[in-house]
Amino acid sequence: MSVDTTLAAFSIGTYLSWTSSALPLYNTNDTLPVSDQEGSWISSLVPLGAIPTAIPAGILADRFGRKRTIWATTVPLFLCWYIIGFARSKIWIFLARFIAGAACGAASVVVPMFASEIAEQSIRGLLGTIFQLQITAGILFAYATAFTDNLHVIAILCSVAPALLLISFLFVPESPAWLVMRGRKNEANDVLKHYRGVRYDTETELARFELQASEMRQARPNILHLRNYQKATCITLGLMFFQQLSGVNTLIFYAKIIFDHAGSTLSSSTSSVIVGIVQVIATYFSTILIERTGRKLLLFISASVMAVCMFTLSGYFRFQSSHDLSSFSWIPLLSFAVFIVIFSIGFGPIPWLMVGELFTSNVKSVASAATAICNWTLAFLVTKCFQDMVDLMGISSSFATFGVISLIGTIFVSVMVPETKGKSVEEIQIELQGTQIRIPREAAAMET
Repeated sequence: MSVDTTLAAFSIGTYLSWTSSALPLYNTNDTLPVSDQEGSWISSLVPLGAIPTAIPAGILADRFGRKRTIWATTVPLFLCWYIIGFARSKIWIFLARFIAGAACGAASVVVPMFASEIAEQSIRGLLGTIFQLQITAGILFAYATAFTDNLHVIAILCSVAPALLLISFLFVPESPAWLVMRGRKNEANDVLKHYRGVRYDTETELARFELQASEMRQARPNILHLRNYQKATCITLGLMFFQQLSGVNTLIFYAKIIFDHAGSTLSSSTSSVIVGIVQVIATYFSTILIERTGRKLLLFISASVMAVCMFTLSGYFRFQSSHDLSSFSWIPLLSFAVFIVIFSIGFGPIPWLMVGELFTSNVKSVASAATAICNWTLAFLVTKCFQDMVDLMGISSSFATFGVISLIGTIFVSVMVPETKGKSVEEIQIELQGTQIRIPREAAAMET
């Protein structure tokens, strides 16, 4: 069932990377003419639409249930593909991308919530990986659709995942945690037996869900509670800043265009698919590496190598204008692939992991919402401004700027980020604040 749910993540991936395959097809034949600035808006409207839905999505999921909220967000994920693929006006493309972005933002909050609540505790980390893996699979799928060279076909193919989710999710039971929250304990018991088996002892999990519901009713956390977690907030938002300003979304959104500029002997579509495959594989193996290696070390290595990759891309495009680099046309593809691999095992998943480790459970929901809003906002700014950067300073200097930011990120990780692997929530809070803060009894119990 969880795999069906994460088809929403697959759809998010297709919306993120669709521009790489589709934008080059505009201005050809009888399609709509799209300028570079209009293309940057088309790319950036998905993260822009996701910004305002992070907090309301959680509220709606608490009010109407996880299942209904996910199903409702899937409807625009499906319909917007047909508006995008068959629109005869750019206004409709802009509007559909924005609405799809709002659905993506809501799904990015509610789907992981639902998956964590239906999963056994021993496999929750695996389900988190599946969510990220489905996003990268969606990115790869959208890259592969470029071989069709047809905007209509690309849209139809990308609509398959949300269509399957719309149909299959009708038969998925509601979250047992939400049922307990609404006082429907008997239904929650039946749902747990559906997921775990009829012989499963549900009492322990039901008790945990009741504890969580009680803690949520009493705490009612809001954004002001983060004042007690200033250093944790600074670290989390700082990691999101360096994650997005590493330039990763510019590579994903504009992959095919970048490879066209690079003049690789491979076609730009083939190069994009290779990068997509590398990203899926790297994401698959990232969980094993993260569990065996310290978070801080992986973040440091990730930022350092990403800086080197960006500087390499910058140097290639700098010398391309004055030298014949046809013998070295493999450099952009290699740099791109190494960047994606190192991002997928470091700055991709770990900043989100740190949200769960730097905050106690009574404020995690608020911290997660604030982090999601920050992340989508930065993604919008970087994606929208990339074309302006290229117009102002050239593609070489634009990549060099991202490289400098990643270099500064290595200093930030060295100075600010603590190692959290193998430490309890109390130990982490003592290290962050110097003294042990008061952790509510219910929150401490939930941590264990």
